[in-house]
Amino acid sequence: MPSATDPLMTPGVATPSQPLMMGSRGFNIGHQKVGFDVDFANRRIKGWTEITINPTDQFLRTIRLNARQLEVMKCTVNGKSCSQVKYDNPYSKFSIHKSAGIHQHHMLRKKVEGLLHDPAEFELVITLPTKIKIENADPFSVAAQHALAARTSASLRGTPDAPDGSGGRTPALTARPENMANPFVPLQLRIEYIIENIRDGFTFVGCEAGDPRYPHAYTTNSPLPGAACCLFPTLDGIHERWTWEIEVTVPRTIGDIDNPKTRKEGSPMTNGVNGNREGSDDSDNSGADEDRDLDMVVVCSGDAVDEEFPLMEPSKKIVKFMQPQPVAPQHISIAIGPFEEVNLSEFRDQENEDAMAAMAVDVMGYCLPGRDADLKNTCVFMPKAIDYIVKEFGQYVYTNFKLCFVDDLASDTVESASLAICSNSLLFPEMIVDPLWDVTKKLTYSLTAQWAGVGVVPKDWSDIWVIIGMAYWMTGCFMKTLMGNNEYRFRLKKDAERITELDIGRPSLYAQGFQVPIDPASLDFIKLKAPVVLTILEKRLWKLSSSMVLHRVVRKTFLSAVAGELKNGLMSTAHFIRLCEKNSHNKLDPFFQQWVFGAGYPRFEVSQRFNKKRMIVEMGIRQVQATHTPVRKVNEDEFLKDALDRERHVVVGPTQPVFTGPMTIRIHEADGTPYEHVVDLKEGYTKLDIPYNTKYKRLKRSRRQKERAAAGAGVDISIDAQQNDDVLLYCLGDVLQSEEEVDDWRLVDWSREDEERMAQESFEWIRMDADFEWICTLNINQPDYMFLSQLQQDRDVIAQYDSIKHFAHATESALISSILVRTLMDRRYYYGIRVEAAMALARCATAELDWVGQFHLRKAFQEFFCYSGSQIPKSNDFSDLTAYYVQNAIPKAMSQIRNISGVCPGHVQKWILDVLRYNDNSNNSYDDCYYIANLMKSLANTLSPQQKSNPFGFDLMEEDEYEEDDEYNEKKLHAMALDEIERYQRMDRWQPTYRNIVSEAALEIQKDLMLRGIKNIDYQFFLAYVRENTLDTLRSKAFECMIDLGGLKVRQLVGYLLFMLGHDPSPFVRRRLQVAFGKGLGMIAVGSQKPKEVPNGMSFGDMIIEDASADNSAARKDELAKETIAGAVDALKKEVNSDSSFKKGLWKAVTSPEIGILELRFLLDIASLLYVTKTSLVVVMKQKKHLKCKHLGGGKLQFKWEFNPLPTTRSAVVPPIYTPASTPTPSATPAPTPAHHPPPPPISRTPSASITLNSRERSIPRETPLPTAAREPPRSMPIKLITNPRGKLPNGTTKKSSLGSSATSGFSKEGKEKLSDKLDRYSDEPKRVGDLNKGDKYDKYGDRMPVDKYGDRSDKYDKYGERTISTGATKRGPSIPPHATTPADRAAPAGHSTPGTPTPQGQQDRPRKIILKLGKHAMQNGLAGAGGKDAGR
Repeated sequence: MPSATDPLMTPGVATPSQPLMMGSRGFNIGHQKVGFDVDFANRRIKGWTEITINPTDQFLRTIRLNARQLEVMKCTVNGKSCSQVKYDNPYSKFSIHKSAGIHQHHMLRKKVEGLLHDPAEFELVITLPTKIKIENADPFSVAAQHALAARTSASLRGTPDAPDGSGGRTPALTARPENMANPFVPLQLRIEYIIENIRDGFTFVGCEAGDPRYPHAYTTNSPLPGAACCLFPTLDGIHERWTWEIEVTVPRTIGDIDNPKTRKEGSPMTNGVNGNREGSDDSDNSGADEDRDLDMVVVCSGDAVDEEFPLMEPSKKIVKFMQPQPVAPQHISIAIGPFEEVNLSEFRDQENEDAMAAMAVDVMGYCLPGRDADLKNTCVFMPKAIDYIVKEFGQYVYTNFKLCFVDDLASDTVESASLAICSNSLLFPEMIVDPLWDVTKKLTYSLTAQWAGVGVVPKDWSDIWVIIGMAYWMTGCFMKTLMGNNEYRFRLKKDAERITELDIGRPSLYAQGFQVPIDPASLDFIKLKAPVVLTILEKRLWKLSSSMVLHRVVRKTFLSAVAGELKNGLMSTAHFIRLCEKNSHNKLDPFFQQWVFGAGYPRFEVSQRFNKKRMIVEMGIRQVQATHTPVRKVNEDEFLKDALDRERHVVVGPTQPVFTGPMTIRIHEADGTPYEHVVDLKEGYTKLDIPYNTKYKRLKRSRRQKERAAAGAGVDISIDAQQNDDVLLYCLGDVLQSEEEVDDWRLVDWSREDEERMAQESFEWIRMDADFEWICTLNINQPDYMFLSQLQQDRDVIAQYDSIKHFAHATESALISSILVRTLMDRRYYYGIRVEAAMALARCATAELDWVGQFHLRKAFQEFFCYSGSQIPKSNDFSDLTAYYVQNAIPKAMSQIRNISGVCPGHVQKWILDVLRYNDNSNNSYDDCYYIANLMKSLANTLSPQQKSNPFGFDLMEEDEYEEDDEYNEKKLHAMALDEIERYQRMDRWQPTYRNIVSEAALEIQKDLMLRGIKNIDYQFFLAYVRENTLDTLRSKAFECMIDLGGLKVRQLVGYLLFMLGHDPSPFVRRRLQVAFGKGLGMIAVGSQKPKEVPNGMSFGDMIIEDASADNSAARKDELAKETIAGAVDALKKEVNSDSSFKKGLWKAVTSPEIGILELRFLLDIASLLYVTKTSLVVVMKQKKHLKCKHLGGGKLQFKWEFNPLPTTRSAVVPPIYTPASTPTPSATPAPTPAHHPPPPPISRTPSASITLNSRERSIPRETPLPTAAREPPRSMPIKLITNPRGKLPNGTTKKSSLGSSATSGFSKEGKEKLSDKLDRYSDEPKRVGDLNKGDKYDKYGDRMPVDKYGDRSDKYDKYGERTISTGATKRGPSIPPHATTPADRAAPAGHSTPGTPTPQGQQDRPRKIILKLGKHAMQNGLAGAGGKDAGR
């Protein structure tokens, strides 16, 4: 039998890189039944579970399971009760003594850290009853066959990846013969439990009094260790898998829930779209009565088997489910509520349904009442998505796929086996189009996670990038099919650009998983970079093998998981690399070392020159990331993550100086033919000589002008193209070519010098990385006309985007504005390119260019969206989505126009204000709430702080000719714009838009205006939106605005924000508040939270006049220090440490009983970042009260309870008996033996002192003055207690014991001699403390009691240490202290030393144990100095 110290039986011995195997515990789990009885009224769960234990060790005696936040009621094995059940609930340890503060956060952190380990620690240990024996079963019996199957599958799941040679074997063939010989009889373990205080794993919504939402509940799964065992005892880990049976007992209807809530119609926030529940428009309570009759529906991970109605409880029903596929406990989800079921399979095309045949999978949707139309509109694509995934990547192993939409979900989706629980915020009606891409991508990911995330899981947390990358890569493949190639590639390029902004000073993609649990910011970075890395891997594998290698790798991975070849569905990075190399027949180590195990990205500087003599293109490619990569500065968004990484000692690798790999260079030569050249980059600088193929020179500009003129006249030039080989057809950007249009639009063409330069060029343009195989930044020194050719002739949307970005950063000119406006006006361009062109036009709106960019934007908006010859916009028509996105982009671009003073011109403000005023959506079939919100933000962006009156009456920098007109008066426009914004905000209160989008935009606008100094900071404005009955997204936005405005530095507000951070009932709001809180700390650290001051007097643009005589070195030094993470943390500590409100509020949030483990860890991380640790314990004892009566006069008496007064300080001081070695002891004459005093009268036993226990001193103030006869010199300093003090003579020698008659009057002669010899021996021969106490007897308080050898055998002592005379009379008086060595010592009270008697050398460093206890005689005998049993405690 394994011992208790056996590593196989000790929890937590496995490391994260080596998960604890199932067989190492001595048993496997073959099957598990779970039952829940959900009580909505009390928000608790009564559950039970039956676990089939398959022993793998004949000597198994203990079963270790994970179980948290539950109370075990009963435990049986094979029907026999278990008497030895040890359960340690870790959630009960989330508390600390009441006197603790924020500086004791480390004491609480020690209790939390162990819960986040992987594998999770075992909290429930069950010892098998003595009558239960592990027996061998008949190998031919049914039970043995089931045990064999479970054992075989478990052993497969517990082994590493299969070698390459074992890929074709089935699980049955991999079992060894000896495993079949002696299968053990399975054990049935049943556990009954109750969960009352639910903090993790389960969420109730709409169950509180006053909550108008429909009551429902759901599980909040997570792949982290310990997520599933919060609901039922199990082996918690994504590497553990078995089959399941689930029973859920719920109320039959809403009316059967105890204490039903009364819901008023028209409440501010319900489960409806606009805050009003559909069907509740009647003034009576008919709607509420109908709601009470709604049936409660259970949605679960598995197949519904049966539904029962128990006779004893007619108000309840039992719904049973079965999951025949082995899945991990974290992938079991449940949702309960009055859901409406929608069969989404009805939207499958008949053609696809016939093609899929038996492989077609049913898709079901569940939503709260009144949201079925939104559900159909949002999820209409799901049947097409699941058909595509099944055809491309393999079989779907479950019966159907379900989506359930709920409220208050902290994340957008929670994925589990055959079920995805989604947030209601993802639903949108048919009239809304803006969230189309984002919602479609999120829901598609919840589907692809069924393959990569549920079916296949990471072997180690550092391998999670493979799982997330595969799921999002599969999502991208479907999005390309659904939305088109241009949409897919454009957004892929945007993601690559975002990576180049974030991947500076970060750990590698593989190292992001070293910290468990993974930080949310790191998880978002993995979701961003991993699919892009797999995309460029796909491109490179295609070139190596000319086949879809990555598709085969992913498909084979899922097939291996289903067939059992991929053990337990565990995917590691090493196994993924082997699969890619095996299918591509190439080594891929350099690729994975750079993009997975390495961090950063390359930066290329490309130079090119055409050599006419050799007819080659000379090109040089230099990698400059080692020297030109910008230093990552601290910003408020990433501050908290960077600071915590610094505290955790996260190491960031150096920037890689060289990236290697193939790059495709495409040269478009003079005849328009593209020639591709693949070069292999191996060094930091690569020089290339690319041969030139075209014999003809580049076409003359006159030929181009003729072509443009022909295109503008509508002449078909394809006929000339057949006759002339040198005619080049223009595909894009050839609009506005006629002379009339050129004059009307103020367009500019190339100059003569440019024409001559273009005539000398031998190729059209050069395209670097044409196949998108790199995540990089490219800088190529092409002239502008080559980028124009690329923009107009290259059909690749990424090439067009690169050209637009070049013009956006080039020196602004009328020519560039003409190029951009032609791009904007050409409807054949992808809408994303047109939007980017509109945003770039704002840079060309300058006074030097006569505001040509602003003119082109207004002209384009008038051409598309206004009546002919008028500036009044037409009625909205969003049926053309490409035109809708352009319509949104033009006002946004106009709002970015600034004059030389940095102020938006008045005519631009007036134009945007008119567009917002004249907006008409009456004839539009789509809602315009997002469009209105965009116009409001654009209008607010044009506002600037109002300058105070100039004493000179003029503005030196006034150059705007429109400012003199009264119509464009700055103050007037300012007031009109604010009024219009507030008008739409008020309208949204009475007629709510979709998810209050307009109100959310208004809050953002008000915050920006306050930060820019346009309006005064008013927190009261935002507090009106944080009430609990407000929409959760709107509440979150209000909290974020208050924090951005500096709410964490406002004493009256920071306590409220921190209280909501720890006590808000909505998990969604708490999660958003955490993100805002981290950003708020970053704003304080970097100093970006100060509102801009309103300028006073004359304005000189952006010029700042500084006093040269002022010394700004200290301020400048502080600003530079904040650019580093260490300096920013120090600055934050200086700002926050002195704020007592912040300390108290943060500690209240930490000790909140409502937050989960991850939220608690987040708060403790902040506490450890800001405050130093102090290990201390303050003991506060109750002080005695008495009733005081006061005569007020007029027959009135006032009674009140008051504390007893503490003793006053006396002038006399008794020096401490402990003197440090470094302190000189003054010479003093030995004090005479004090006279014997009668015992003081007894006082109250109730203690009333406050004692502070530190490592060095104990301070015990006395309660009440004692009688004069018992008074001794009081102590005015902390009491320092030691044992066995010995006095010294003035000359420093040790004083021999001299027993006086007064001190030993009660001892016999023999006792006196023995005691004298003992004391002399102690005085002459110092020994260890252990030797001194050897043989002595002590009472229960640690005091040495007199024994027979110290006194007369007939002497007796009471429990207080007072000698009792043999005649029966008790002699009251001070007892002899057990440590007395001199007459003066024996006469003095216990714990006191005689004044002037120094402490002997050698006593100072001896460790001593001090026991403090206040009892009845503590104040009388100990504190008053009379000795006794409580003396010195």
